[in-house]
Amino acid sequence: MKNRRITDMGNIALALLMSCTLSVAQAAEILIDSSILDRAMDVIADKYSESAEVQQEINRLANSASSSFESFKRSNDALEALLVLNAGYRKTISIQEENITALDVSIANVEVVTREIPLLMEKMLSSLEQFVELDYPFRVSERAARISFARAAIDNPDVSIAEKFRQVLVMYQTEASYGRTIETYPDTIVLGGADRDVNIVRIGRITLMYQTVDRQSTGAWDNTSRAWVELPAGEYRTAVQTAIRVASQLDSPRIIDLPIMAPEAAR
Repeated sequence: MKNRRITDMGNIALALLMSCTLSVAQAAEILIDSSILDRAMDVIADKYSESAEVQQEINRLANSASSSFESFKRSNDALEALLVLNAGYRKTISIQEENITALDVSIANVEVVTREIPLLMEKMLSSLEQFVELDYPFRVSERAARISFARAAIDNPDVSIAEKFRQVLVMYQTEASYGRTIETYPDTIVLGGADRDVNIVRIGRITLMYQTVDRQSTGAWDNTSRAWVELPAGEYRTAVQTAIRVASQLDSPRIIDLPIMAPEAAR
């Protein structure tokens, strides 16, 4: 019994000894693991620090890239604006070149016309002189003076080509207006070899008539014979007198039977 108790106590002591031995080994192992853990933590800390620096560099590069992109975008927008502006300038230059070409042609034409206009004006004036000479003899002095004035202007080197041509055109316009107007005015004409004071009435270029101031003689111009022809007083005296009053705006317009000295048909 006693020996058994001793044996049990020995077993307990052995167990305690083994337990202590195991605890020391585990503690040593734990100490070893703690050292490794510290080194691992240091490595992790270093890596974290490196990662933070890398992240900062990444952020810097990202900001730089964003700034560069915005700068590129602004430059690209400016380039597009310049391209549009350049296209507009090219179009404007093209139009101006066309205008210059057209202007050169116009200048060349003007030079030709400038050389030809004096001859043209001379022909126009000569034709007008001949026309007035063969026309009804109304306002003869006034029309002759107008032609003389225009001819003096044409012969004057100080008068511009434009002014010379304008005066000739004004004469043509004035002569053309006589064909669509009526008028009356006092004049002195030769009747029967003697000067007589008369009132002239013109109806366009259809007829030209006279009536003496005393109303004793009434007649019309015969352009075929280039002479005044006396009309029957009883037939046309009142009609011509009425035409004179209408042309003077002393009477209202009305239908009047008037003589028309038309040329006879050739036989």
